[in-house]
This record gives sequence, C-alpha cells and structure tokens, in this order.
Amino acid sequence: MKQTELNWNCETLRENLDLYMDNHLPADAGLAAQMHLNHCVDCAAEWQSRRMIRGRLRQAVRSDTTPPFLEARIKANLRIAHRPSLWQRTWAPAAAAVLICLGSVIAYQLGALRLTTSSQESYIASVSSRIPALMRVGLGDHIHCSVFRKFPKDAPTVEELTRKMGPEYAGLIPIVRKHVPREFTLMQAHQCRYHGRRFVHLSLKSGARLISLVIAKKSDGESFEAQKVIPEFVHTDIPMYQAGVQRFEVTAFETGSHLVYLVSDLAQSKNNDLMLAMAPEVKAYLSSL
Repeated sequence: MKQTELNWNCETLRENLDLYMDNHLPADAGLAAQMHLNHCVDCAAEWQSRRMIRGRLRQAVRSDTTPPFLEARIKANLRIAHRPSLWQRTWAPAAAAVLICLGSVIAYQLGALRLTTSSQESYIASVSSRIPALMRVGLGDHIHCSVFRKFPKDAPTVEELTRKMGPEYAGLIPIVRKHVPREFTLMQAHQCRYHGRRFVHLSLKSGARLISLVIAKKSDGESFEAQKVIPEFVHTDIPMYQAGVQRFEVTAFETGSHLVYLVSDLAQSKNNDLMLAMAPEVKAYLSSL
C-alpha cells in the first residue's frame, strides 16, 4: 500500500478501515488512521459500526453448531488451489450482503449516516419515544442540528458565533466556554428552528464526542413541575431532570420562561456535573432577559 499520508481523508480511511482493524497497516499508516478517527465523528461511528458487526457475526457463528459434513467439504475445496472454494463461490457473496445490510442498520441506529430527511425524522422519533415528553424537546434539536450536521473543518470565529447568536443570547457563549472542558471546540452557536419551534443552540465537538446546550422558550403549560416530573436531584435550589437513551445523556432544568437542556454522549455523571457547573450562571442570564 503506497498511501501513508499523515492526514487521511474520509474516503481513504474507509477504504483501509478493515486493514486497520486487523492490524495489517504499516506503523505510519496505522498512526495516520488513528489520528483521523480521533477527529472525525463520522469515521469513528463507521469504525464502531464495523466492530459491532464483527462482534455480532462472531457471536452468531459461535452460537451455531457446524454440520458434520461441512468442515470436511470446506477442507476438500481448500485443497484445490486453482479453483475457488465452496465458501468463495456460494457463501461469501451472501455474507457480504449481510454485512452491508447489518452495517447500515447499526450505523442508522447510531445516528451516524447522512440519511434522508425522512429517515432522520424516523430515527429521532424512535429515540425520543423512549424518554419523557418534555425531555424530547432538547434531545430532538441536538440530534437534528448536531448529530446529523457535517461541521466545517475549521471552527467559526467568535465574531461569527456572536453574530449568529444575536445580542440577546450572545452572553451565553463565554458562560459555556468557561465550564466545558478545553478539548471541546465550539462549532456552532446560533438560533435555529426544528419542527417550527425556535431554539438557542450551542454545539461543541471533541473528536467523536458532542455536547449541546439547547434552550427553548416555554410553550403554554410546559413545565417539569406542572407535568409532575420528579427531579433526579436539586442543586443550588435548581431541580434537575435526567434521562438517557442509546448514547445520549440529557440533563435539564427550567426557569420561569425557558427550558434548558445539556445533551451529550458523555457518561451520565459527567453530563450531570457539567450541567451543575454552568446551570446557576445560565439561569441567572436567562432570568435577566
């Protein structure tokens, strides 16, 4: 293999991903592949999907008994070097088809494919249905606006982010940057719409990991307290609500007029700790509007 660039693009990485997973790449190429995986959420998700596929196939093979005649037949065919084996002629194409289909399903479940709008909505609905209704508000916008978004290679400038946030909410940017770990880069800070609802959304990225602070104004009757949702814990007189599904963790609180969500693929404890750190300042800021 001639390609040994230190910075592979996604196409090159995916062409050589199986070689990387089997430790068949030269040392410099393997290092380049690892560097790319550390910084590309899509390729990292593809790598994870292939690992899951291999694990499921391995488990399926181990859980099934081999017919007595099959081993002898395979060995007999392998002795004929100039002729493709029975496996190559009969089973390999079918196995490849199964891998492709299973890989697509798993990657879809991970939310990592560039799906059609209809497929994206189906995925969001499927995930959101497993958590309380009011928690779906923040999770849906996070998946729609961060998971399915292809971020630019270079992070926007502070001036760009401030302009997109608008003067009313621009003051949230330094609050978020103050508390989120330094390895996370602020990739977007804007006001957006999802299902006709307006959101204030700050999204940060570190390798394959994502963090979103999602804020929405309350609609009539929307309140964790009014809907009798029991808080998981209370911090500085702020009731906190928590939910998790698949790789997503959601921690939320409310002010008199806003619903505030922190959504990430961090561990639940880390997601909670991060929300606890920034909640008092975020609440004070929103209350001052």
